[in-house]
Amino acid sequence: MAIEKVNTQLVGLPPAWMSRVSGGGRAMGNASELRKMLGEPLPQLVDPKNLSKEIAAFFGPRGMLERLRRKLSLISRKKGGKILPAKNTIASVDEEDNLYVGVDFLEQFGQDEALVAGILAHEWGHMMSDLPRKADWSHLSWDELHALRRDEEGDADGFAGRAMFLMGYSPEGMIEFLGEMDRRRKDKKIPCHKYHNHATRAAILRESWEAERRAMEFARNLFFRGGKTSGVKLGRVIGSG
Repeated sequence: MAIEKVNTQLVGLPPAWMSRVSGGGRAMGNASELRKMLGEPLPQLVDPKNLSKEIAAFFGPRGMLERLRRKLSLISRKKGGKILPAKNTIASVDEEDNLYVGVDFLEQFGQDEALVAGILAHEWGHMMSDLPRKADWSHLSWDELHALRRDEEGDADGFAGRAMFLMGYSPEGMIEFLGEMDRRRKDKKIPCHKYHNHATRAAILRESWEAERRAMEFARNLFFRGGKTSGVKLGRVIGSG
């Protein structure tokens, strides 16, 4: 059933807006302006002709990525844009809702469908942001900007948890993957202002997955008891869960 908006009581900057600052080949502002707006460049595209047969299959019309895109489109009522192979990224999304998926990530983890589904669902969650993309955030302090970004990522995790339940995947593989990424950053002493700590992200994923499970169980008990159904739309109940 459709997820129209996941509210984890977190509010933040749309990543699509942030990427627009330095994306699309347009002239960028000065360094301090980009830093202030937390702009991030879009990943470098990979020519599909240069993909190996195995990786190209993921991006094909019958490949896993297209299959996951259809599932996410169905449960969110949002079509999404193109799915594009890219370098130097796990996955990211731009302002036209195009989804960039890292070739290196797929080479290492492409056989783990639950993990790939979770990563795509997280990026799809960014597409669901209802904040204005042309808002001026330059008046905010560094701490406020970082807090907004972390909360936007939290919203995307909340969507991912619910979406993974509806698609039939456990969130545990994604949680393990995020934990490994967190450990690598700490080992390299790389500061991370973009995300909440791993324990918080894991809690958001698990609790949102469980919230959707409870909503579905409630809907089944309410509308399918005794083999009979009510005339009320299930999506209304699930959307309020």
